[in-house]
Amino acid sequence: MIVRKTLPEEARRVNELFAICFEQPYSNCPIDPETDDAAHWAAFDEDGQMMSTFTISDYHIRFDGKVCTMGGVGGVATLPQYRRRGGIRACFQAALPELYGTGYDFSFLYPFSTAYYRKFGYACCVQKYGWEVDLTQLAPPETGLRFCLAEKHRPMAGAIRAVDAVWEDHFNMMVRHKPSDYAWADQADPAVSQEFTYVCFDSRGTPRAYTTFRAADGGGRDLLCSRFCFTDKEGFAGLMALFQAFASDHAHVRFQTPAIPALQYLLGEWSLGAVKWNLLASSGMVRVINVQSVLEKAQYRGSGRVTLEIQDPQIPENNGLFTVCFRDGQAASVTRCQGEADAVMTVSTFSALIAGVCGFEEARYTFPGLEIRQETEALSQVFYRKPLMITDYF
Repeated sequence: MIVRKTLPEEARRVNELFAICFEQPYSNCPIDPETDDAAHWAAFDEDGQMMSTFTISDYHIRFDGKVCTMGGVGGVATLPQYRRRGGIRACFQAALPELYGTGYDFSFLYPFSTAYYRKFGYACCVQKYGWEVDLTQLAPPETGLRFCLAEKHRPMAGAIRAVDAVWEDHFNMMVRHKPSDYAWADQADPAVSQEFTYVCFDSRGTPRAYTTFRAADGGGRDLLCSRFCFTDKEGFAGLMALFQAFASDHAHVRFQTPAIPALQYLLGEWSLGAVKWNLLASSGMVRVINVQSVLEKAQYRGSGRVTLEIQDPQIPENNGLFTVCFRDGQAASVTRCQGEADAVMTVSTFSALIAGVCGFEEARYTFPGLEIRQETEALSQVFYRKPLMITDYF
């Protein structure tokens, strides 16, 4: 088996493989050879036939108030006749060390199987709430917000970007978007696409929320949101007032939010079927690529010292003991060391904990790949629950 990055002239075959594996028309394939700047890895058999492939795209994300580089993995595919021959495994074994060597901090992907990707050091990360709200029972408070529909002659990219920036500054794993990422907003043509993007502004002209939605397929009476973002409780109330205006034609609106229990207080009525609210399956998996770099950038609680032993079968540089000395919430030093660890953990467990999936007291009773050697308060100062959200797919 040969594993390497694909060549520009192989882009068509990568697209063909994607189309076959995902049973989609070739026109829906992701690679545009003219503009593509992602890295495409592939495994080839002894005859040079492409068996498996995936794509790693560059993103900048928020992590504990810092900007980190993340490799977003997508388009993971193996032709049916080559499955279970280790093609994807071989691609990960080649790609992950290169990501380390080229300065990445994290990788993220959306799994077809969490157990499968855990073998490569990935761990379940972001969780979201799915909402279904009965429009006839909405009674939002008066906010004075006004709504504007995004259209070609009324571009809203700047306002939408301003709302996104609030989440980008608050939630770990949020992608830091560039102005070019908002071309879709300036090209909105709702009359043709039947997809509607509304932005809520306050009396000073400050954007407070936005959403993109369309009617359910097949003539359904529900509105389905593909985007839903708000800066505060007034922004959320503004979106509910917007959807209340659709109550005569539609029954429900569905949207997703970060998994924050306090968000239930944004709506006053929960009885009589007014709201259905459920925790969705994990929205993606995270992997730390460079343990030392992430420990240097992490935010801690107070001051202390801890020694961690990390086990990483794919990236040898991550193996071993790291002593972190932190003061006033920031790393003062992160050094490789010898001796005894306070805790031993796989890179998968470390990835989830440092991202902020849960507090250490929860993890100690539930996480696989975690062994506590010495009890120390510092472990709870390093690993604690943090706000998590991601709205991008790749």
